[in-house]
Amino acid sequence: MRIIPIVLPTPYPVGPVNAYVLPGPPATLVDCGPRTPAARAALEAGLAAAGVGLGGVERLVLTHGHVDHFGLAAAVVAASGCRVYAHAAEVPKLTLDRSFIGPMRTLLAEAGFPASTGDRLLEVLRRFRDQFEPVTPTDLVADGDRLPLADGDLTVLHTPGHAQGHIGLWDGRTLVAGDLLLEEISPNPVVEFAPDGTRLRTLPALIRSLERIAALDPAIAYPGHGEPLEHPAARARDVIRHHAEREAHLAAMLAERPRTLREIAAAWFPGLDEVNLILGLSEVLGHLDLLEAHGRLTVERRGGVVHYGLAAA
Repeated sequence: MRIIPIVLPTPYPVGPVNAYVLPGPPATLVDCGPRTPAARAALEAGLAAAGVGLGGVERLVLTHGHVDHFGLAAAVVAASGCRVYAHAAEVPKLTLDRSFIGPMRTLLAEAGFPASTGDRLLEVLRRFRDQFEPVTPTDLVADGDRLPLADGDLTVLHTPGHAQGHIGLWDGRTLVAGDLLLEEISPNPVVEFAPDGTRLRTLPALIRSLERIAALDPAIAYPGHGEPLEHPAARARDVIRHHAEREAHLAAMLAERPRTLREIAAAWFPGLDEVNLILGLSEVLGHLDLLEAHGRLTVERRGGVVHYGLAAA
């Protein structure tokens, strides 16, 4: 598979995001960056250098529905008329479904935050609204689906965890990994909810996805951020070990006394602002979920606030 990276600037702490051109035919673009003038200019320049051009994109594949990866999708469609491929679980994010707001407010209340925290968080999310336009996928893909290319078919890998509908592309040797594998940081298991409002266990899903990639043992992986990874399986195992260490650290904290989600987040990530609050809470919730999966977590409600403790051996 021939892959041409395009590095796009973002206004976010994570830094630049990668889009990838697979010249085809069909000419395929994987991810497209946020809806900012700087990102669009970089995308147009990269596509022109690849000999495709913005109007020549025939297929846009979105690894997941986070704004730094899909914000320009509607603009790409408007310029090219391309088809848009994504996993069904990402459609609510891509189309600006707001059904998560109620469950998120409940989560914050049960964590011990005042109602005003939810109000401020929603205001932050509204500010991100300028950095994407909603887009409806034309083609929904699932694990194992095949996408034809002139130099060989690609297999869709459903790799949930960082996002419920996160996907990668695999040709038997090379992996386009999205945000599943990153060199400098571990992917955040961002909090998500099922249609009925139930919170999904995202970090256990992420661990399973990483274990799958380690077993596939790609020769190289192209991530959503940063340089290509020359030892993807080793990196996947590193991230798995990192989360095991964090789980052990959390167990030691809870062995001292039960704590609320807010208390744990304040200890792990002091001074979180609203922009990063969800990321911090997601990280803590993920490790609570690992303890729960291993039968080591107790849950007690006190006045509507949830307290987590460590189960006796």
